[in-house]
Amino acid sequence: MSFAIATSTELLKTKRSASFWLSIAGAAVIPGILFLAYAFNPAEIMKEIEAAPWLRHFNIAWQFMSAFLFPMFVILVCTLIPQIEFKNNTWKQVFASPQSFGNIYFSKFLTIHFLILFFYLLFNIFMLLSGVVVNLIHSGYTFLDNPIDWQNLMKLNFKTYISILGISAIQYCLALRFKNFVAPTGIGLALLVCSMIAAGMGWKHVFKLPFSHPILTLKYMDMPNRPFLENHEINSIIVFVAFVLIGFLDMRLRKEKG
Repeated sequence: MSFAIATSTELLKTKRSASFWLSIAGAAVIPGILFLAYAFNPAEIMKEIEAAPWLRHFNIAWQFMSAFLFPMFVILVCTLIPQIEFKNNTWKQVFASPQSFGNIYFSKFLTIHFLILFFYLLFNIFMLLSGVVVNLIHSGYTFLDNPIDWQNLMKLNFKTYISILGISAIQYCLALRFKNFVAPTGIGLALLVCSMIAAGMGWKHVFKLPFSHPILTLKYMDMPNRPFLENHEINSIIVFVAFVLIGFLDMRLRKEKG
C-alpha cells in the first residue's frame, strides 16, 4: 500500500469523527464570541478598534488562541486520531495490513497536520466573516473601509504553525503510547498550564518549554527588528524532529503493538 493511499484512508476515517467536528467548532469559538461582542456592544468597541480594525480584530483573537485554545486543540486532535484505532480495537488489523510501519506512523501524523491546517483555514475565514458581517449590521464599524494586512496575517499564521510543531510531535508520541484518552490529554494539559505559568512569570528559560512556544510567537510578532525565526521556533522544529523519531522508533520496536 502506498503512502498516498494510506494517508487518504486515514483522512476517510476522520470523516464525521470527533476530530473533524472539533476542528470546525474550535475554529468558530473565538470568531463567534467576538462577533457577538461586536454586535451587542458596538458603541464601546467601535472606538477601541476604529484606528486599525483588522489588526485589532486579529490580535484580540490570537491572544486567546495562542495562550490556551490553539495548543489545547492540538493536544486533543493528536490524541483523538490514534484513539480511532484504540476505540475500535483495530490496531492489529492496521499492523497486519500490507503497509510499512512508516506508512502507518506518518500517514496518521500527516492526517493530524491536515486537520490542524483545516483548523487554520476555517479560523481565518470565520474571523474575516465576523468582521464583514458585523460591519453590515452596524455601519459604524470600519472593517469594510480598511485593507487587511495579508502579509502580516500570513506571517502570523506561518510562525504560529511552526510554534506548535513540537507540541504536536510530543502529543502524538504520548497518544500512541497510552491506550486511553485521559492520560495523554491530562499530561498535555498539565504541561500547557505549567508553560503558561512560566511564561506569565517571565522565566528566562521559558523558550525551552515547547508548550509555551505559541504564546512567545505572538509576544514577539509586533516587535521590530526580530529574526524571521525566533529561538523558541527553532527549538520547536528541533523538538518536532526529535519526538517524531522517538515516536516512530517506539512504535517500531515495541513488542506489544496496539
